[in-house]
Amino acid sequence: MSKNLVIVESPVKAKALQNYLGKEYSVMASYGHVRDLTKKKWGDKKSNNGYEIDLDQSKVDLTWAVESKSKKNISEISKYIKNEKPKAIFLASDPDREGEAISWHLADELKLLDKKNVNRVVFHEITKNAILESFDNPKKIDMDLVDGYKARRVMDRIVGFETSAPLSSAIRVGGRATGRVQGPSLLIVNNREDEIQAHNALEFWNIKVDLLNKNDDLINVQLKGNQSNKNHFIFDPKKSKMIPIPDEQSANKIEELLSKSEFKVESIKKNEFKSKPRAPFTTSTLQQAASSELRMAPRRTMDIAQELFRGIESGNNVINLITYMRTDSTFISSEILNSIGKYVVKNHGENYYSGSRVYSKVSKNSQEAHEAIRPTDIDNSPEKIKNQLNDQQYKLYKLIWDRTLASQMKDSISEKTVLTVQAKDKNNEYILESEYIQPVFDGFKILDEKTNFDKVPNISLGDTLSLDKVHKLKNFTRPKSRYTEASLIKELESSGIGRPSTYASIMDRIQYHKAVIILRRSLYRTNVGKAMINALLPIFGDHFISLEFTSNMEKNLDEIAQGKLDWEKVVCEFYENFKSKLEKLKKIGENNFSQEDKEKVIDPSHAHHFTDIHCPSCSGEIELCGGDEFDQTEGLREKNYNCEAVHMKWIPIKKKSVKDDGAFLACEKNYNEKGRTDHKSYLPEKCWVSIGRTRKNNLEYFNEALLTKK
Repeated sequence: MSKNLVIVESPVKAKALQNYLGKEYSVMASYGHVRDLTKKKWGDKKSNNGYEIDLDQSKVDLTWAVESKSKKNISEISKYIKNEKPKAIFLASDPDREGEAISWHLADELKLLDKKNVNRVVFHEITKNAILESFDNPKKIDMDLVDGYKARRVMDRIVGFETSAPLSSAIRVGGRATGRVQGPSLLIVNNREDEIQAHNALEFWNIKVDLLNKNDDLINVQLKGNQSNKNHFIFDPKKSKMIPIPDEQSANKIEELLSKSEFKVESIKKNEFKSKPRAPFTTSTLQQAASSELRMAPRRTMDIAQELFRGIESGNNVINLITYMRTDSTFISSEILNSIGKYVVKNHGENYYSGSRVYSKVSKNSQEAHEAIRPTDIDNSPEKIKNQLNDQQYKLYKLIWDRTLASQMKDSISEKTVLTVQAKDKNNEYILESEYIQPVFDGFKILDEKTNFDKVPNISLGDTLSLDKVHKLKNFTRPKSRYTEASLIKELESSGIGRPSTYASIMDRIQYHKAVIILRRSLYRTNVGKAMINALLPIFGDHFISLEFTSNMEKNLDEIAQGKLDWEKVVCEFYENFKSKLEKLKKIGENNFSQEDKEKVIDPSHAHHFTDIHCPSCSGEIELCGGDEFDQTEGLREKNYNCEAVHMKWIPIKKKSVKDDGAFLACEKNYNEKGRTDHKSYLPEKCWVSIGRTRKNNLEYFNEALLTKK
């Protein structure tokens, strides 16, 4: 018998555990997931996509294979076990469903499932106390969590693999696919795009006035109301369809009346209000904050958070900075709350410490055993360890550290001053107002370097003010904003779609298949995405595309992980309904190729985009279409009517490599009898989705690619 063996996912994590556990333990890394469902091999009738489903018996048989990148690591671990015969084996993968699955895969592949000396250890932070405590209280693999993983994995595989070819055929665009949670996510973006397109903008006007006091200090106020209604001139389309100032003529009339009015300070009202700090981060709120404040994509956020959790190497040591980054709980242990309190008192004073704040759970499925994302040691301030982190690691760690510290600090107190000015002439009386916010006690906002406050003008009740200038502001009602990655994650969470570990991959997949693009941080549905929804929604509208269905399925999957439902039965029920609907999708694709019913044949150009680039092979030069030929929707340029010049169209294709954008530009005409053209260019996506000077520079840079050979 030899040392105890510990198996973790990463070498950095292995190094950290080795330092804490000492010489009695040998720590090895499996390098992440080691197995996945098999994939069907072309021409091999015996192979499958990793699953065989018997609906009559409600049985699901899964076939796993070691991934090629993991074979060497598995072999080394297997040899160590055979040669060294460790006294005990500890599986120390991450403390969630995916981590439990990794431990199960390792145990199953290494034939350790039935061994009595094989244990599972779970810790939510890589600190000495947490690790030693977990090794003092080992347990067995939680097969309920593993079953939950199996159900998710096989249903994701079913939807992704079985819809890919039929969907591509149905919309006549190669290499497209959707997913069990990607489909509803795309539907949310699609519905918002439809709302934006259907929006009918209404014109309305606001009036702002510059006034001067006796010292000629400028005071800005806005016209709000009149004698009968103090909010008469404030237009809110949600509350009323009547527009108080509908056009310039009405605004001019009010301007004329105001120019003849006398202005007097009617009231100055002051009141204090409190602002509470936000709860510590969960996975979704961290991704939202990183996207909004750091402009960091969810996938990048999770990658950096994982680096901070598993540890940053510093010489022979590893600094583990945060707790586990996949959680839906805002809970913080009492031990950490005490250390945060001491830090606040020491560095900011007792009047800044609120006492321990306990935040309510974010999710019904959150577990108090799981903590919020927080620093492992609050004394490791961002500035203290800045030199050991790269720029992105520092920014994300600072975001987490600030949120955690602020969550236990006192509310900020501010004073709002509302200045009301009366404008009066012989026949009319108007009410104008302005608001000013000033700090009384900064509280947790002492950590916010960007906090700005207003300066209250030096005026008194009853003061007479003089008119300096009237500003007539023309406005139009706007539709709801397009989703950003942050707001889409928030929407998915509120709809019960996806779980903390899946949000980043959802964002990746809908962009990978060109269903959605990101421009200026907003998510735009492409024509590919529109075509996908048009094909899927009529068939799967009450199945995996449905928000309600997917939300209920997530609940079922959570209940499987809690041991309340049988995973095979849930998968079989899902597949039985799915399979019958899939046949309808296949028929659409089959008809596109057979063209038996020509009226139902899908035009492939429905999933293409006209660009405003004139075909360089036809025109002989790089030229963009000017005027009103195209609806300028920041990259998604739709042709409004015929233009004499020949244009290039954006054609989506299957990606051939990671660097490939999965699209090319081709002439809208000049196709031969086989439907092919040599008037095409492979260009980076930024050449057709960017705008302004950036786009011009991109096109000039790729001049040679655009000017293709005839």
